[in-house]
Amino acid sequence: MMLNVERYRYGRRRKPKKGWLVLLLALLLAGGGAAAWWLGVGEWAQRLVRPQARSQPLAELWNNRLYDEIISRTEQQLKGDPLAPQALAYRGFSYFYKAVSEGNLEDRIPYLDESIASLRRVKLAKTNPWPREVDYVLGKAYYHKGKYYYDLALFYLQRALAGGFQASDIYDYLGLAATQLERVEEGLAYFQSAMQVNPTDILLLMVGQSYHDLGRLPEAEEYLLRALNKTEDPAIENKCHFLLAQMYLDRKEYFKAEKEYLAVLARDPNSAEAHFYLGEIYSGLNDTVKARAEWRRTLLIDPSHYGAKLRYYR
Repeated sequence: MMLNVERYRYGRRRKPKKGWLVLLLALLLAGGGAAAWWLGVGEWAQRLVRPQARSQPLAELWNNRLYDEIISRTEQQLKGDPLAPQALAYRGFSYFYKAVSEGNLEDRIPYLDESIASLRRVKLAKTNPWPREVDYVLGKAYYHKGKYYYDLALFYLQRALAGGFQASDIYDYLGLAATQLERVEEGLAYFQSAMQVNPTDILLLMVGQSYHDLGRLPEAEEYLLRALNKTEDPAIENKCHFLLAQMYLDRKEYFKAEKEYLAVLARDPNSAEAHFYLGEIYSGLNDTVKARAEWRRTLLIDPSHYGAKLRYYR
């Protein structure tokens, strides 16, 4: 019996931070993007339960996504047998999906902790009905716990993959965990594998970001432009424009960089960083008046902006 545990998929003046990536993926996986997985299931979803198991209460509850009822039923079972593997697995999976339906990390953490506790206990039982699925969900649960658990996320997701488990989002999670651990080459390889499954706009951005971090700028530019052409997401557009502008500015291709920053400002006129770097561009072009005007605008938006204060008052 195989459970469908894949229902949810979840400038160089200053070194680019990865926080945007975590936030963007969290919003995609636990917010609006989660709706797609509520409405549809993966390619192996038809094997959620075998026909002979559909009459079992837990299987029927799982099929109908009645997670609270599953948790209640399994907790009753576990009072009599604390290491009942099927009950622990259902409980762990259900708590995970309750967690990712929550809107913020603070609300998710208690559910993630319960999920991890149950799935770790499954691994202590004499039998494990779904070993690959347990590793897969355990890896995703650790990923959603945050930066101090990315190593465990990578470990369990790699175990699931090595065991032959396939899910449409497993490479996405592997890539994210690896890059958050600064294993950029490894993360890039996983993202490229994910691209073979579903080349989404955010994957194109992540591949472009990875090439950028590795200093492979021609490849980075290619993927960032592809992401821009594909996406309708303002956050992805914004990140692409900033990365492209940074590359162009570093190469002193000032007019290309200016175009990217102006594209940011067309959507967000109060972007302090875009105004600041426009000032850098105009300074590079020896237009001091325009440069100081942009740094002044930066300080009006963000009076504490260190770079703008340094440049404007120097």
